[in-house]
Amino acid sequence: MFGIGIARGMLLTLRHLFKQPFTFQYPEERRPIPENARTNLLWFEERCTGCSTCAQACPDGCILVQTSPNAEDGTLNIDRYEIDFRLCMYCGLCVEACPYEAIQAGGPYDDAVYDFGALYRDKHALTAMAQEYLRTHDWTYPIGKVAPKPEERDLRLGKASRGVGAFTPDVGLGGGPTPIPMAGEKGDRRPGNVAPPPSSGNRAPSS
Repeated sequence: MFGIGIARGMLLTLRHLFKQPFTFQYPEERRPIPENARTNLLWFEERCTGCSTCAQACPDGCILVQTSPNAEDGTLNIDRYEIDFRLCMYCGLCVEACPYEAIQAGGPYDDAVYDFGALYRDKHALTAMAQEYLRTHDWTYPIGKVAPKPEERDLRLGKASRGVGAFTPDVGLGGGPTPIPMAGEKGDRRPGNVAPPPSSGNRAPSS
């Protein structure tokens, strides 16, 4: 019985000698990442309007967006954009929420660090990370679209987040969620629309 087991094992080994190997010689060889893989997040400033929709969609609260108004054209200056990858669970909800595809999944999956605090990245670290990805992927976003090169990059590919032309009924303010009109308001198309009850000052006293 002992000799039969060795023979079966050697037979299995010989059989796989003539097949294509399943393994990759990492890090020299890297497995291609699918388009919608939930790997590291990449933030592309040229597509961001500062609407904070991604931060609102994050269940872990690991995205911080701080903006200031630009009085010249009604857009928002992105003063701070930070992601705490120590808290991120890579659910991809921020990616789905962003109307301008400014934050995308598909970044490097070998993001191991010795300093745990290095996983908290500000806008400068995130921009360097995104530009490194584009340089090594023929200036193509993870979603497959062509990205502008640094010498031809046009910032704010999305619409203005504030000011004239910022609001559209289909997208909302700067890409945020479209406000739903309350019952009785103009534009309410919900079935069974009724007028709101009278205010407390006009309410008749109960008997």
